[in-house]
Amino acid sequence: MFGPDAAAGAQLASGYFDAALLCWLDFDGDPVRVTTAGASLAFTGTGDAELEGFTFDAVDPSLVGVTDVLNKQGGAETLSYTLSGIVGPDSDLLNMLGNPALWRGRTARLWAAIYDETGARKGAVWPVHTGRMSAFQIVGEPAEQTVKLDVETYLASLKKASGRTYLDQAQFDTLDNTAALTIGVANGATKGVKGAVTVAGAFFDPQGSYYWRENAF
Repeated sequence: MFGPDAAAGAQLASGYFDAALLCWLDFDGDPVRVTTAGASLAFTGTGDAELEGFTFDAVDPSLVGVTDVLNKQGGAETLSYTLSGIVGPDSDLLNMLGNPALWRGRTARLWAAIYDETGARKGAVWPVHTGRMSAFQIVGEPAEQTVKLDVETYLASLKKASGRTYLDQAQFDTLDNTAALTIGVANGATKGVKGAVTVAGAFFDPQGSYYWRENAF
């Protein structure tokens, strides 16, 4: 289910409510489960394997903040979590981030829940954002620094840029020596490049000019 159910919606419509976020960051070997609720939360009967049987800690200082979830055509915008990154207290986290195999591409999820004025939850917990951890940035000085952890939606993670450039042309045309010629020219070569004396349709004259279809440049 996405979005609040009828009970949560009714509490929202009443004008008085308290909203809590629940966060799961699937770090390999040391997952983080925290909540912004006033007390730690444990769940049964949710039908969600990533909620069921787990406790989300309300006093864990590791989660400092999270950006708004912004949806658009083709998926949600990148979501950023701010984590405590102080050298010493958070050294385990910093060491883990230093090994991308322990977090990059692994799941991060965010849920929301609605509570009434007595602190009773109204309706079911619902998922707000699910994606994969993709990049991080350390912000501030060691004594008070934080970690900005970016999470991409599954759709965005499957649409990564190929990273190809014109230097990859030889993979598609074995006669294309553009890569070798470009690198050679960048390094000051004017009489040809080792391994790429000619290019289909092009040649060097004795003075070192590069011609293409009889037009020098």
